[in-house]
Order: sequence, then C-alpha cells, then structure tokens
Amino acid sequence: MNRSRRGAARVSITWMIVVLIAFFASLAMIFVFDGERTKAMQSADEAETKADNAMAMYDAEREYSRGLSEKLGFYDSEAAAARSEISSVEEGLSQFKDGFNVTEASVSDFQTMMARSVEERARLTQKVRDLESQISNLNADIQVRATTLTTMTSDKDAQIRALTQQLNDANQAAADRQNELESEVASVRATLSDTESSLTTAMGETDDAKRVGRAREAEFTTRLENVTRKLEWEREPERPDGSILQTSEALGLAWIDLGKSNRLYGGMRFAIVDGRAGVDTVKGYCEVLKVEDKMSEVKIYDVRDSFDPPTTGDIIFNPLYDPTGLRNAVLVGRFSGTYNEKELRAVLDGININVQGKLDKTTDYLIVGSELYTDEDGEPLDDPLQPSDLPAYKEAEAMGVRIVPIKLVTDYFRKTRP
Repeated sequence: MNRSRRGAARVSITWMIVVLIAFFASLAMIFVFDGERTKAMQSADEAETKADNAMAMYDAEREYSRGLSEKLGFYDSEAAAARSEISSVEEGLSQFKDGFNVTEASVSDFQTMMARSVEERARLTQKVRDLESQISNLNADIQVRATTLTTMTSDKDAQIRALTQQLNDANQAAADRQNELESEVASVRATLSDTESSLTTAMGETDDAKRVGRAREAEFTTRLENVTRKLEWEREPERPDGSILQTSEALGLAWIDLGKSNRLYGGMRFAIVDGRAGVDTVKGYCEVLKVEDKMSEVKIYDVRDSFDPPTTGDIIFNPLYDPTGLRNAVLVGRFSGTYNEKELRAVLDGININVQGKLDKTTDYLIVGSELYTDEDGEPLDDPLQPSDLPAYKEAEAMGVRIVPIKLVTDYFRKTRP
C-alpha cells in the first residue's frame, strides 16, 4: 500500500527552515560577535596607547624627579629611582637657615632661603669690602708707623753709640784721674808728716774763721731783719708810693701824684688802699695810662666794693716800685711768656732796679723764673731743674735776700708801654 509522502516532505521543509534559521542565527551571531571583537580590539588598542602614554609620562616624571633630586641633593645616588628625602631636605633647610641666622617662620623653602642668602651674601660682601678697606688703611698706617719706628730706632741707636762713646771717654778719663789721684795720694802720704806739723797752726786759723763766721752770721741776721721790715710781702708796705688826687667814677679813671720825675711809665700797676688812718682795706687796682711831669692818669679796675670805690685821698702801693731808691736784684731760672730775660731787665731798669751777675751783700731781690731744661752749657737735662734747687736760691735764703716770683712782676708791670 502506498504511504503518503506529503508528511515526509513537510518534515524536510521544516528541517530545512530550521537549518536556515539556525544558519542565519549563526550568521547573525557571527556578525554580532565580530563587531564586539572589533570594539574589544579597539578598546585594547586604546588602552595600550593610554598605557604607553602613561608609561611615557611616568618615565618623564621619574626623569624630572631624578634631575630635581640631583640638583637638590639629599637622595641615595645608588638607588634606581632617585628621590630627595623630605626629612633630609627639611634638616638641610634648617641648617641653611641656622648658617645665616634666619629665624623667620615665613622662610620655609629653599627658594625663599636662597633669596635671603643672596641678600645676606651681598651684605657680607660689602662688609668684607669695608673691612678690606679698613685693613688697607691700617696697613698704610702700620707702614707709616714702621717707617717712623725705623727712623726713631736709627736715631736711638745713633744716640746710644754717642753715649757709649761718651761713657768710654768718661771711663778713660776716670781711669786717668784715678791714676792721678793715686799719685796725689802717694804724694800726700809722703808729706803727711809735714801736714801734721802744721795742724796746730790750722786749728788756730779755724778758730779765727769761726769767730769771723759768727760775726758774719750776726751781720746776716741784722740784714734779714732790715730786709724783712723793708719788704713785707704778706701785707701792704707801711709807706705808700703815692696817693689819688682825683677820680672819675663815670669814666673809671683817676689821677695820682706820681709822674715822670718819679720814674713812672705806662703799664705800671698799683694796689689802691683806703687812705683813712688805721684802715688798710684794699679797694681795687689801677694801671698807669698817661704820664705827665708831676701827675699821671690811671685806669681803675677790679674794684672790690662798688659802694666804696676808690676816691680822692686813697693811697697806692706797688711792692717792687720805689720812686727814689736804687736797689739790686739777681735773676735765676728761665724767663719766657710775658717777659723774656731781656724784656725783664728793661722793666727792672725802668724802676731803678739794677740786675747783678751774682749775689752779694747789696742784693735786695732774687727774682725767680720757671724751671730750667738745659744746664749752664746749654745741654738738655733729663729732668727739669727747679730754681729752688739752685745754689743761688739757697744762698739767697741764707742771706735773707727777698725772693720774688716772676708772677709778682707780671701782676704789677704790664709788658707793653704806651
């Protein structure tokens, strides 16, 4: 019996359709998967590009970091990835600040610190220049001083050589003198017996000399009493030199009864004393301005009491002036300043005081100047010699001669004459 083939054909078509559907589905899936694969590959390529870029940036950053660390320091040079240690950097910055004595908290990085260090270096450089200039000046001064010292040393050596030669000469002279003295001693010893025989005669002469000395001492004592009465320096003299004839209080002038006949000249000064009996008050001083025959015009100064000024009848004194007598003086010491010796002699001659060469019984004054810096031969002295140490000064004291300091002369006799 023949079976129907319609059902078989129907199954084959179904399978064919299924196969076709599966084929197209597979084909569709293939297209889908191929698109995803393409996208994945693109994503992978992009990721690889980004990775390459990132790696390049990393390498560049690492190279920059290494370069920065090499410039900044504070890193391990053996390490592959050189990086400065922050703690070491901070410690180095702290030491940097301490080195320049910077304490401000605002200076917290090397850039700011570098600016401060540049400023400080500029300041120190200027200071060094100033110090170098000072050193140069000091070196120049030292050179000048060294030259001066060399000159002084040379002069000193020359003086030492001269003094050494003088010492050698003196030693030789002393040796010669010693030989002479030894010869004299031998001669004296040889004549000693003759000297002893004349000793009795000498003792008699000594007694005579003692008697003469006692007589001379009595003479000096008498002279001292006379001179003391004649020149009493601690008070005004008893006998006035003159008196005031008329005064002009408005002009500060007066007229005295001394003139040319009394050896008066312009510049002489007098103390003005109250002319009333029993009163010895010094009212002031006057200086001679104009000298006439019998009277002179004087200028009044240093009035002690404005309510009791000098007036007519008051008397005047000058401790060295004597309108009539002749006196003698001896000069000792150095005279300079207001009066040199020549000028002083002229002043004394003008008031009739004769300057003697040495002291004797007729000497009235010993006028004393300043200390001496040279000896009698004009040679410089190591220490100044005071006039009071001179033999003439001590002799004057022993003889009772009045000692007058030069200041007394300058107080009562002005240098410039009219």
